[in-house]
Amino acid sequence: MPDSKGRLSIILYGLRFSQLPYEAKLSRLRAIGYRSIQGGLVTELTNEAHKSLLDGLGMEMSCLAGGLEELQRDPAPYLRCCQAFGLDEIMIGTMPADNRADYDGYLRGIDRINQTARVLKQEGVYLSYHNHAQEFRRFPNGVRGMDLLYDALDPNATRFLLDTHWIQAGGGDILYWLEKCRGRIRCLHIKDYRIAPANYATGIGSTHKQFAAVGRGNLPWRAIVDAALAAGIRSFIVEQDYTYGEDPYDCAAQSYETMRALGIS
Repeated sequence: MPDSKGRLSIILYGLRFSQLPYEAKLSRLRAIGYRSIQGGLVTELTNEAHKSLLDGLGMEMSCLAGGLEELQRDPAPYLRCCQAFGLDEIMIGTMPADNRADYDGYLRGIDRINQTARVLKQEGVYLSYHNHAQEFRRFPNGVRGMDLLYDALDPNATRFLLDTHWIQAGGGDILYWLEKCRGRIRCLHIKDYRIAPANYATGIGSTHKQFAAVGRGNLPWRAIVDAALAAGIRSFIVEQDYTYGEDPYDCAAQSYETMRALGIS
């Protein structure tokens, strides 16, 4: 990942329903303007062929995504991919479900993450933790899951990869968490938080939230970008889990234009 702050990237998860072949997906993103992706292992390509494909499009990899169970079982393929792309970070998207039931489960999950992270760190790679809303659950003892993660994850082997939408969904403060994680974060997932437009049910608790392209929801993006840059974010990674019938590439383009207007591209 480049050392400069502020490079815009996009995670390919948001295009999982697109029927385009992998190379065509990348070409569409490059035509929008993206020069960086967050991806995972691509089984149909060798690392060398994958990097050659990205190089040919003028693109790079910002961060690798993986699963904790797979990394525990066999980290070697992920480490080889990191080496090929010059990456020092592998993201896991939350902890396994069997560790999320209660406070003690969280402690066991954190232990699993730390053990795996220390193995990766021996090879110069950090394990980064991506939050969802559930980390902001408050346990009966008054401790929130996110606070427990911050206090107990090994800062010498782990990083955070915060997600703006999910912090908002969990009742957290995005600006607070960016500042709190200063020095322990390099990448940020950016997605907006929108109130569903078909708001025919107006009873208390009946209004639904949605994922949205950056700038099409309610989050304060100028403040978020400024706080993220101050915290040392090097890669702003666009993500939109669902697009509700809109073309995902149109949504990716909307996010790109919003971020470009804020000075990030």
